[in-house]
Amino acid sequence: MHGPVVSVQADDSLWSAMDVMLSRGLRHLAVVRGDTAVGVLADRELAAVWAMEPLGLKHRHASEVVVAAPSFVGPDVDVVTAAVRMRSQGVDALVVVDDQDRPIGMVTDHDLLGVLAGMLGGEGEVGGPSPRYHGSGRSVLVPD
Repeated sequence: MHGPVVSVQADDSLWSAMDVMLSRGLRHLAVVRGDTAVGVLADRELAAVWAMEPLGLKHRHASEVVVAAPSFVGPDVDVVTAAVRMRSQGVDALVVVDDQDRPIGMVTDHDLLGVLAGMLGGEGEVGGPSPRYHGSGRSVLVPD
């Protein structure tokens, strides 16, 4: 998991969301309504809107393109559960939420690959030591 979460409001334009992604070098943003998470916005959704209607990025809102089933997990989720959830939902990122659905982190496919590399003896982080994960074969995602 990594944080803090970068988010956009549900009624923000996709153009604004794209600007946030590009300026921060991100592929995913949490979409919130107030302080409550409503979904994940991925760069590929922006690309799909742009491909169909380039001006749609200025006229459509973030809430219009988030996944129908919210991609949320709790902060104590293990990597196997996160990976299974991502695969079953066909997503490559999950918003980590607290007990009131406020976003506190994000788990991405990149995070899971880092865990896998660490478990297999490779470096978990580029240029750093392999992180230690908890559990016997069911590692817990720890914050950066």
